[in-house]
Amino acid sequence: MKIRLPLLVLGLSALGACASVPTPEGPPVASAADRHRIQVNETAERIEIPVAAGDVSLSPGARATLRAFAGNYLRYGHGALVLSTPSGGANADAASVLAHEARMSLVEAGVSYAAVAGATYDGAGANAPIVVSFTKFEAQAPECAPLWEQDLAHQSNNQPWASFGCATQANLAALVEDPRDLVRPRDADPRDSGRRDTVMQAYRDGEPTHAQRSADERVAISDAIN
Repeated sequence: MKIRLPLLVLGLSALGACASVPTPEGPPVASAADRHRIQVNETAERIEIPVAAGDVSLSPGARATLRAFAGNYLRYGHGALVLSTPSGGANADAASVLAHEARMSLVEAGVSYAAVAGATYDGAGANAPIVVSFTKFEAQAPECAPLWEQDLAHQSNNQPWASFGCATQANLAALVEDPRDLVRPRDADPRDSGRRDTVMQAYRDGEPTHAQRSADERVAISDAIN
């Protein structure tokens, strides 16, 4: 019994040393995206088309501005493209004429006619412009802590350092085409019902369901593999 006592004390000391290892504060970080979140904000893009009393047609510059704005809407826009016409002012009649031309210019640039929502606002007392606007999303990159402020050699809690993965998140925020994709995935396109029916009928008839390849295609594939 006396011989085993020192071994027992030594074992208890080892367990005590293991128990003294610091534990991480809070739950572990699931990923760098959880720690360095990209903020997605909803904002509005707008242009103003000047309207003077007596105007009967849009200027070439205004048409070019509308075409460029329509391209931005098709690329980044969400919801309706709002065309707001001033009313109650000295240029109300001219604004009504130019608003119709502005709508048609947007449609000619590729915007659906139904996507252009008409609206009016009080433009009394001044030559108020035609306002065209749409909603879009912007991504705000996370703030990355400088590496020289961190000790990368000592991570006693076995967790990544403060700025680990932050640069990747910042690059993603700068490169993403439509930041709304970071909020929710896009809707899937409808399936090709005709192709599905063709494949299913071939399956029922016991025929090959894959597309037939010509001899030239088979040779090309063989040469690429070799």
